[in-house]
Amino acid sequence: MTDTRPSPLSLSSLQVAWLAELGIEKPWVPAASPTVSEPTAVPRRAPAAAALAPVPVLVPAAPARPSRVVPAAVTTKAVMQAAQSPEQLAALSDMATLSAAVRSCQACGLCTARQQAVMGEGVMQPAIMVVGEAPGEQDDRQGKPFMGRPGVLLDNMLAAIQSGRGHDAYVTTIIKCRPTGNRNPRPEEVQACQPYLMREIALQQPVTILALGRFAAQALLGSEEPLQALRERTHRLEVDGREIPLIVSYNPSYLLSHPSDKAAAWKDLQRLKALCRGPLGQSDQAG
Repeated sequence: MTDTRPSPLSLSSLQVAWLAELGIEKPWVPAASPTVSEPTAVPRRAPAAAALAPVPVLVPAAPARPSRVVPAAVTTKAVMQAAQSPEQLAALSDMATLSAAVRSCQACGLCTARQQAVMGEGVMQPAIMVVGEAPGEQDDRQGKPFMGRPGVLLDNMLAAIQSGRGHDAYVTTIIKCRPTGNRNPRPEEVQACQPYLMREIALQQPVTILALGRFAAQALLGSEEPLQALRERTHRLEVDGREIPLIVSYNPSYLLSHPSDKAAAWKDLQRLKALCRGPLGQSDQAG
């Protein structure tokens, strides 16, 4: 009968040892030759099946980077208050330092899309301080409030009561950066600019204030009443211990598309003119 077993292999004792560690132990594997010196130590290896499996490579995780996301519990108002503390605002002792602070402000997202922040324009300590809602496209380009057609209409309205931004008036807006697409200002944007506006009023010390538009009136008065209701009376705004009479009227942009309301706006201007000449006023130039 023919022997079909494989011929004995000629292996060194080291090869035999490695095969044994791999789990290959067959009767036909010859014993180690006594003439070959044995290794002093043989490192242990995993069984053959495990040795053939891919070994996962563990890569150390990169250190976590600090997040820039403001926690949900931290509101825009809280961030604004932290950036504009009473001490910081008090240090804005004149219009130049206030303007510099406004131009470097990043308290809300409007700073990312603006061409420039828009501060007020006009005389110091005016008889009339006009406060509009937000800079428009032309304002953003030129860095001045009430440019373009709304500005022309406002200048004509002031001229009708013998006033003007180069004479005895000062014009500004409740927020200092243009909202994208000339949309309405959002509450958090109004809140972010509120301390700057109050400081601007405190430094200017106007005799009267003319708030143009719903957003400007509600922001100054802390009210949610509609524009028509706010127009019907004279308000008092307290700033730094001073009470300033305030009249509410229509935004010039609104009047351009609703000319029928110009007659009502004229009545508002007449009441404003009377306040400038009345016992609370200090100017006789609006006559």
